[in-house]
Amino acid sequence: MPSLSCAQEFNGAITLGYSASDLSDTATDVDTMTFDGRFGLEADNGLHFGADISGLKADIDGVSEDVNETLAGIYGGIRFGNGAAGGLYVETAELDIDGLGDVSLDSYGLMAGYEAEGARVSGFYGISETDPDLPAGMDIADFGASFSYTGAEGYTIGASAQRTELSADGMPDIDIDFAGIAGSYAVSPGWTLFGGLSDASIDLIDTDLTTVGLGVSYDLSTVTRANASLSLELARSELEVAGVQGDADTVRLGLSIPLGGRGFTVPMNSVADAVLNPRHNALTSADLSTF
Repeated sequence: MPSLSCAQEFNGAITLGYSASDLSDTATDVDTMTFDGRFGLEADNGLHFGADISGLKADIDGVSEDVNETLAGIYGGIRFGNGAAGGLYVETAELDIDGLGDVSLDSYGLMAGYEAEGARVSGFYGISETDPDLPAGMDIADFGASFSYTGAEGYTIGASAQRTELSADGMPDIDIDFAGIAGSYAVSPGWTLFGGLSDASIDLIDTDLTTVGLGVSYDLSTVTRANASLSLELARSELEVAGVQGDADTVRLGLSIPLGGRGFTVPMNSVADAVLNPRHNALTSADLSTF
């Protein structure tokens, strides 16, 4: 391959996380262990490849079955000299509940973007398939866009919006929307504040899920030889279904380790990261933002 004869740059990061959630109006707590990784390889000739993976294991009080989730994706494309880029993506998401089986969602499509002087804008269009299959004749389309800007003063801001559309002949479309804003700011050497706000909705059943998270991270390399950072985030998720409301308060801890040339601006188990680096399906992006 041409990329093998060119200089290459590897970058990425991993985040190990733990969260504790308290569900309102109940005595139920949820403890969750998470793993997130994001990796990329870029060549001087413009070719670039990437992969990410997220895993979750949730233990719910009073429920003997654990909930397990796995989300993974691979990407490939080319960057042009003028800042434009294009490529392909393939993603998969699987939900497994002990003793009850699993369901999966596979997504694939096209990406395009432009990057210059700290600003980055990107968009995508693709389709998804489920297992078990949806009823015959029903299709799933995914599309969305995102924007971010990183300034020399140590801040990053961004926003993203996505829609997953289920359609079938003779039936009304079902729209699943995800949108959010997020940012981070390095207040001093070693200390970074970050926050994010996301909203997900399903129009047909009048469902709305809003999540807000605020956190702080500390770079351990400022006081030790450890190339890692610790993070703490406080988050609240509010769910409304047909006028019935409920909420959950969550405390998230994270240990993030940068790999290669570039690391991360916010921990990957945060609301902010789900907005700044969303997946290519509104359901999976909302899932990462909430959990």
